[in-house]
Amino acid sequence: MTALFLAKSGLWLFLTGLLIGAAIPKFTSPRIGLSAHLTAVQSGTALLAIGWFWPQLTEGNAYADLLGHALWISFWMLSAGLTLAAAWGASKVLPIAGAGYAATPLRERVAAGMILVASVAMILALGALLVMDVLSA
Repeated sequence: MTALFLAKSGLWLFLTGLLIGAAIPKFTSPRIGLSAHLTAVQSGTALLAIGWFWPQLTEGNAYADLLGHALWISFWMLSAGLTLAAAWGASKVLPIAGAGYAATPLRERVAAGMILVASVAMILALGALLVMDVLSA
């Protein structure tokens, strides 16, 4: 896992977020579409920043590759899950933003599962990265 890979992944996610933003009016649930847009743009920016500091954060870290992959995959999965929720109108995962919309039970579960798994993976990976950085200092 290289810093450049994380930064490029962030740049592509940022661009994807801009494209999602252009499609907001076309989504079944435009408010969840706005959430997907903001999440992708902010996650892309975060990946760029993580890529910038990656060499300092992972110096001597045996789990750097695993954590790096967990980060970029979870950021992309969260954005994809929110985009699918917006397209399908899956409102159970975001009841305030999705008020008035409903998807099939399968679509609701798929969107909710992607968002939940990505969120947990993101928190665990970032937490582990920061704890390992503090312990190595």
